[in-house]
Amino acid sequence: MARISRETEAIVLDCFEHGESDIILTFLSRDRGRLSAIAKGAKRSKKRFVNKLELFSFLHITYQSSPNQSLNFLSEAEVHTSFINIRKNFELYTTASIIREFLLIAIREEEADDHLFRLCLWALHNIDQHQHPPAVLTLFLTRFYGTIGYRPDFTACNGCNTLVMRNQRYSFDTTTGGLICPSCSDRGKRLVRLSQGTIKILLSAQTQPLERLHRLKISGKILQEALSLLHDYGRQLFQREIISWKLLQKQ
Repeated sequence: MARISRETEAIVLDCFEHGESDIILTFLSRDRGRLSAIAKGAKRSKKRFVNKLELFSFLHITYQSSPNQSLNFLSEAEVHTSFINIRKNFELYTTASIIREFLLIAIREEEADDHLFRLCLWALHNIDQHQHPPAVLTLFLTRFYGTIGYRPDFTACNGCNTLVMRNQRYSFDTTTGGLICPSCSDRGKRLVRLSQGTIKILLSAQTQPLERLHRLKISGKILQEALSLLHDYGRQLFQREIISWKLLQKQ
């Protein structure tokens, strides 16, 4: 069956060498979700693919697909944004790698999600511009969980359903994805203590328009609590360690 030529915007999430001259890539694409393709002769290319297939690059790609094959053939790639600063700075690279790992775990073939695609671009742009990478990661993950259908609930106690009250301490139950008040705290198994400031900023991050998300400033104790919560929630949700997070903890 003849191959079909397609075009889409895509972000490079993974790449590895195949044979003597080929490269196999995994993309987050705007139109097709997760997309795998082989770039024939890419390692020897002096024009078609040179400096274009680097991790995190935002591209416009042309590829050939066949109904009988899961691996597509990449024919052209044009760079929108290379995000070169990410690859030159260890802190930026580490933060982007955590985002990359979460995406590789969560996204599937043929499950396009324009909200997730725009969220990823937003995060990479802000990281590349050195916009406090840990805060960008916090905001990304807060929105990411909601986008894939596991939005944490910061509005009420998951045990007794009472609305969050000011001046009361809450914990977050990573097994259920919701808050636990002091009266219900013995029901939670994996709890992360939260301040009212952390709850407030995470609620704002869930509802703020994406183009204004960068205005939320997160630092100090609130940042530490939020990152701990989001990390533990991800490990519980996906039932695996987030390998890239170990590099963040070493900084």
